[in-house]
Amino acid sequence: MEDTLFGAMVYDYGWVGRYRYKLFGNLVNVNLVVPCDEGDEIESAQREAFVAFDARRDELIAQAEAAIFSYYQSELEEWRDQFGADSADELAPVISEPAELASLIEPTDILIKRSFGSGDRVVGLLFSSSWDPQLGLGVRFLNEAIVEVGPQDVAL
Repeated sequence: MEDTLFGAMVYDYGWVGRYRYKLFGNLVNVNLVVPCDEGDEIESAQREAFVAFDARRDELIAQAEAAIFSYYQSELEEWRDQFGADSADELAPVISEPAELASLIEPTDILIKRSFGSGDRVVGLLFSSSWDPQLGLGVRFLNEAIVEVGPQDVAL
């Protein structure tokens, strides 16, 4: 389908298209995922969430970069202990600035969540990560404010 707001999309357990943004100075292309049941319309709250996020994209991504760095620093010691001396420097190295995360995470999706009638604008950023290849990393925005950073399920 060609959506007037989201562009070209295909249905795969929700509508999926493409989205571009800059992360740590690099332009990235990710899946744009708009969950809905087959045959259902995209919610107006989902459209509003996308428009509001996209209008402030650079600012919100910068906030996400800082929040991910803070999260990484808060969990680093525990991860390094889990990995042991042989793998810690590869999977969870000690870093001193947010840009160094670029080699440890890879953006995969932006998720424009359903509001289920609440009217809330919920957007999730999803990443694969070196320290948790199973659960990855997620950043959840609620009404353009970061409310949680952690494994991907915080944003799903």
